[in-house]
Amino acid sequence: MRPHWPRSQIALLALMTSLFLSGCPGPHFSNVNSETPTPSPSPTATPTPTPTPLPETYVPYSHKEVAKLFNGFEIHTKVDTEAGAPALLERKAPESYVLDFDVRVRVPQAAQTIEQIAQADGQLPTLLPGLVSLLGASKVSNFYHGLYQLKVDSLGRTLNRLDQLLSRHNFFDCNTILELADPKTSRKALFIQSDMDVNADGSDADRTNDVDGSSANFQPYTSYRWLKRTDKPSQFIPEREQRLKQAQAEYDQKNTAPERKKALKEQIDQLTREISDLKRYSFLISKADPFVVLPGFMLRQSNHPFLPRFGDYVVVIHDGKLYPAIIGDAGPSYKVGEASLRLATQIDTKANAYNRPSSDLNISYLVFPGSAESQPGPPDLPKMHDRCAELLNEIGGYTGELWQWQDILATPTPSPTPSPSPSITPTPLGTPTPLGTPTPPGTSTSVSPTASPTPTASSSATASPSSPSASPKNTAHHVTRKRTEKQETPRGD
Repeated sequence: MRPHWPRSQIALLALMTSLFLSGCPGPHFSNVNSETPTPSPSPTATPTPTPTPLPETYVPYSHKEVAKLFNGFEIHTKVDTEAGAPALLERKAPESYVLDFDVRVRVPQAAQTIEQIAQADGQLPTLLPGLVSLLGASKVSNFYHGLYQLKVDSLGRTLNRLDQLLSRHNFFDCNTILELADPKTSRKALFIQSDMDVNADGSDADRTNDVDGSSANFQPYTSYRWLKRTDKPSQFIPEREQRLKQAQAEYDQKNTAPERKKALKEQIDQLTREISDLKRYSFLISKADPFVVLPGFMLRQSNHPFLPRFGDYVVVIHDGKLYPAIIGDAGPSYKVGEASLRLATQIDTKANAYNRPSSDLNISYLVFPGSAESQPGPPDLPKMHDRCAELLNEIGGYTGELWQWQDILATPTPSPTPSPSPSITPTPLGTPTPLGTPTPPGTSTSVSPTASPTPTASSSATASPSSPSASPKNTAHHVTRKRTEKQETPRGD
């Protein structure tokens, strides 16, 4: 029930409340509308641009631009115009609308002095102490001139395809090719200074089938090859046999067009040759074998006094180290500077089929013509080291480290598990062994201090298998040692 307030009390309460509130002003709030709002500007009419005056007649002019292509070419474009005849006539005149495409290239001079060569690698004079005297009588090889002539020819062939023009990097990929000859030993050498691209090719089922053939330009063979030593099939044969079967089936169809048959015939011939080679030969393996690649034209000059051949020894020099290698493959004739993955990753661990170890011209290749072994075969890495050391000493010697490659494909022979010794109950001292009782193997029949000593591993080799004195453990060790020696014996020497 609400209380009943007289009207006089209510009026008094309202008056006291208003007086109380007037003494407590409460929180102060900014009046956002206290400032006078800025009036919006009146829209200004956009002035009409003054049109460019139209020409009274045509005035010839010239315009130039400079750009750069992806392959390093700097493009200088120029538009020249001149007054001509009526369009009816100029449309029919070939010379009225012309694109002049000129390629201007400076062919580099071969480095020949020690100062020029040391600009690429300042350690060379120290690593090869005889180089200075050899350079005095050196000759710029016509291999160098031939290489750059082929580069220019390549530009001429691909002018109609800008995307196929030789890149700036590949045009200037060779700093020099010099012919060196030691006057005392008559040892010849080609000195090449270049960059290093990567060759990922090669396979050898006799040694391993663990070869990565996934790179875009991979080929399972190299130019350096030898007859297979085992009947282990190549991992790259089945896929080629399947492609050959498909190509042959399409070729045999009656409705196959003649143009398509011609292409299929070339494919069939190529696959047939590849399968035959993979069944007959073994090749170098890029990830395991240190080899370099030379331009194909250098290997075809049969009468050249410095002719390199497949299998010739090469010493690759970079960053104070010398790496033994051989010539293992031929590359495009207009490019130089290429090596196997084994070499490339030793120079730069990030190198792979798509990433070169060095883009600078700081890799030196000493090629020794006529040094190849008489019988090709899998690289004998210790022999490669020793032979390259001999060849270096025949041209003035070397300092620094001549790298010793390890065979990463060699499968270590596991240590043999010792045969368990039989449990033998010892005979008490002084107790004679009854006549006719067989003596347990390994138990001495006498305690005399003059008893024969335990046979050694070497004596067990001549023991008869049935002889009780032949220790099973020693015999197993001897057989394992022989097996290891056989596995480590290089093949193809």
